[in-house]
Amino acid sequence: MHSTNSKSKKLEGLGDIMDFALIAPKSGLKATPDEYEALKVALYADDEDDEYHCFEIEYRNGKVYVSAPEGGDWRILPSPFLGLLGLLIAKNGLEYLEFGVAFADYWGVGGTYFRIRQDGSIWEPTLTWVSL
Repeated sequence: MHSTNSKSKKLEGLGDIMDFALIAPKSGLKATPDEYEALKVALYADDEDDEYHCFEIEYRNGKVYVSAPEGGDWRILPSPFLGLLGLLIAKNGLEYLEFGVAFADYWGVGGTYFRIRQDGSIWEPTLTWVSL
């Protein structure tokens, strides 16, 4: 297992914890530079709050990419950001933008997904665990 500290990674014993999380969209969204700037302002407007969502936004080759490369909380994304993102999702002819979530830690690995819809609402699957 690997243990991480703020500046380096080193091989440790099996008793040490490995934490990893990634949230990434299925695809980018076509956007203008002005649309990107508006999304960026809306995403980072609440940075001074105690709760921080840890999402990032990038603009490359005419597309906007929203992700949380080190994990994040999609449940607390700012409403103005979700509304603008929903408009951009609709402009791209999509019903929703789907995000995959992957994680690994001492207890195992797992994942889930969620969707941001055209109206800016967030949909999450209902997971049912079956014991054998």
